Amino acid sequence: MDSIYKRQTLIRTICFMSFFVAINVICSFLTTLFPLVSVILIIFLPLTSALVEVMCKDRWFPIYAFATIGLSIVVSLSSIDFTLFYIVPSVISGYIFGLFAKHRLPSMYAIFFAALAQTLLSFLFIPLLKLITGINIIDFFAKILRISDVFWFNTLILLIFFVIALIQTILSYIVVNNELVKFTKEKPWKLSKDSVASFSCLTSIVFMVAFSFFYLPASYFLLGIAFYFGVFVVIEQAQLKQTICLIIDCAAIFLVIVLYAVLNKYIKDGYDLLLFGSVPTLISIVSIFHYFLKKSEQ
Repeated sequence: MDSIYKRQTLIRTICFMSFFVAINVICSFLTTLFPLVSVILIIFLPLTSALVEVMCKDRWFPIYAFATIGLSIVVSLSSIDFTLFYIVPSVISGYIFGLFAKHRLPSMYAIFFAALAQTLLSFLFIPLLKLITGINIIDFFAKILRISDVFWFNTLILLIFFVIALIQTILSYIVVNNELVKFTKEKPWKLSKDSVASFSCLTSIVFMVAFSFFYLPASYFLLGIAFYFGVFVVIEQAQLKQTICLIIDCAAIFLVIVLYAVLNKYIKDGYDLLLFGSVPTLISIVSIFHYFLKKSEQ
């Protein structure tokens, strides 16, 4: 990677960034002509930003980002929603992927922070889009999907945004991870091999409980984050062949399902699904206990 920076000059850097800005702007223009193209582009667009971050010095990325977003808005004024909901998040996601790849940080964090940024940006852009176009995108999708239970839809909206962002981010990560290796000639960064996922999971559960007292949508959002890290905990257990932990995990899932069937009718509507937070909680506790047990034996 250092050899790449040594070969950089101002002209090469500007040409390199201009090329990828042009690609993003062309993609933005294409979506005004063929809206269905955006479904494919949202997966591949983070790659351009990731390459700029990896191949250029950090101080150049803000220039690339402002140029991409500004020119994309100019060429897609008739469909500014694409720039807000896809171009801006893809620039940030690509930057996160590139930054984490450059510093060889675990992919678990790259995917999480990219999905988190995309979720929060999408949620923040909703009032901005309503101000510009007069369209409330949440009400729009509720009508399109013919959702009659508005309470649950509004309660789960942040979680829905996070799940959609996570799916898109994982697909983008697969593309970016495979392509970055071709340019950098380095091995792709790996999953973490520590207990951070377990502690992150438990932290999410703690905040989930706290938010349940005053903002329920945030609680379900944090529940989704807890399950995200819980999945990585299980993956790590499987990779390390921790059979006992996996058996306890399965037993915990079965126990929580039984408890939900018994207790959900006694819990206030809207709070019952939070019981499933017990699943990642138990999985993380088992993993942490096993981690410290192994440490004590060494």
